[in-house]
Amino acid sequence: MQRNAQMRIAELESVFTLQTDKLTSILTKYFYKTQTLAAITITGSGKIENFEQVAAALLDDSCIQAIVLAPKGIVSHVYPTQGNEALLGKDILTYSFGSWETVRSRHSSHMVMAGPVPIITGGTGLMGRLSVYTDGKNKARQFWGIASIALNFPEVLKGAELRLLDELGLPYEIWRESPYGGDRQILAMGTSPESRGAPYLEMPVHILNTQWFFKLSAKRAWYQLTETWLYVGFSILLSLLVSMLVQRRYDMALAHRRLEEIVYIDALTGCLNRRGLFNDLGQRIETDPEKKFSLYYLDLNKFKPINDDYGHKAGDRVLQHFAATMRKYAPKPHALARIGGDEFILILPGENDEARTREALENARRELAKGLPAEGIPVAITFSVGMAVYPDHSTDLDALLSRADQAMYRDKQSHGSVRNVPRRQQA
Repeated sequence: MQRNAQMRIAELESVFTLQTDKLTSILTKYFYKTQTLAAITITGSGKIENFEQVAAALLDDSCIQAIVLAPKGIVSHVYPTQGNEALLGKDILTYSFGSWETVRSRHSSHMVMAGPVPIITGGTGLMGRLSVYTDGKNKARQFWGIASIALNFPEVLKGAELRLLDELGLPYEIWRESPYGGDRQILAMGTSPESRGAPYLEMPVHILNTQWFFKLSAKRAWYQLTETWLYVGFSILLSLLVSMLVQRRYDMALAHRRLEEIVYIDALTGCLNRRGLFNDLGQRIETDPEKKFSLYYLDLNKFKPINDDYGHKAGDRVLQHFAATMRKYAPKPHALARIGGDEFILILPGENDEARTREALENARRELAKGLPAEGIPVAITFSVGMAVYPDHSTDLDALLSRADQAMYRDKQSHGSVRNVPRRQQA
């Protein structure tokens, strides 16, 4: 009975880790888009230029409700404008319009998240806000305003694929303590009923400045499983205590190996996932803090139309082909990670031979441009790239990723929009 419970807890841990990573990854991916707006504002010394073009490039998903710039807290720019006109002129630093978490973090230089909260245009949303500071007189740092993004809730949680838990029949619940009264506020709940006495895990999930709680339960309690009573009967009749201990040790070792694969490896592409990437980078820095490495941020162009026109299976095949092509042409040694839906990170250790790397990327571009016509995907596969070097550009991993991300968006903008994906021909 103990072995059975431990095995089921180990299985829950693997699923729990995978789902919380997806949840954290999808939300931070959207919120950190505000850093691009902040960088453009800082570069322009507080002047807002090309907002429409930049916001259009950032608004790549229907769950993004609005992208906002607010000098001194007063909303002056919003995209898309249609449907969000009520935001213009509002002071998002007041409690009447803002939210408790973000107003309290007014002077924070870090990204903050609030919500879910009612939004002025209707419905409920998650709010991500970043205070922007520019250089004033005598290089003194002064508050410029707020860059903000509003996400439709609970639609934004679809990217975390919580439906898979319902398909597996695993009851789950995501909740938080309300900042206004400390009450338990349910954010998401599965369709499967929870069985009383079933093993479960309940742990906090930290997303930026907030803390949510994730509870995941097994399908049934131990006494509802037929195999439980079989184990008891066989143990009494055959006294196979030693055999059971050996089997338990083997099963636990197998579960730990499976858990490590799930924790660090992306199941679709075989690349490192986000957790695996940070683990790899952390080990590199801990082993030799002075040793250089180059970080390339790779993002597929127009990936959503491929999913829309050819289906999600075709989209998965494109991601697999992209990962295989990058592994084929990237200079050795290297590490490749998938940190989001169509976002990858390439790590090249040591001094970077830019000419060699440029040639490798061009070779990959040429092969990807052929598409996968034999598999019914004739459209060219293209990508944008941005680079940052450790420790030259930063010794902080988040800052290093942000710099590479910003460079990637500049590359995406410099090449213009990719042509629309052609519709698949009917049979």
